[in-house]
Amino acid sequence: MASPTPAEVKAAADKSGAVLLDVRTHKELATEKLEKRPFKHAVCSLDDCTDLMKRAEELMPDKSANVIVYCRSGRRAGKAKDILEQKGYQNVINAGALKDLHYL
Repeated sequence: MASPTPAEVKAAADKSGAVLLDVRTHKELATEKLEKRPFKHAVCSLDDCTDLMKRAEELMPDKSANVIVYCRSGRRAGKAKDILEQKGYQNVINAGALKDLHYL
């Protein structure tokens, strides 16, 4: 599947109940974060997504809501997207890198 366009990501983020999910490390989050919108945070690395797996339902109880996942480059967001879909989330978008989300 092709990467979503900025317009598609923005439309998904603008829907009622949408959740923006940052899956970067705590250290990365302390350095830079999304400033214009509220977001949730759960750590997910390519090797270990335990934090996300344990906290997904707490952070995002509505599995039909749009979940827009991002990280530093998009790779961890892709892994997080796969995990969330396996957990039954229906509308997960890998938005790629935080640095590319200036339009949000």
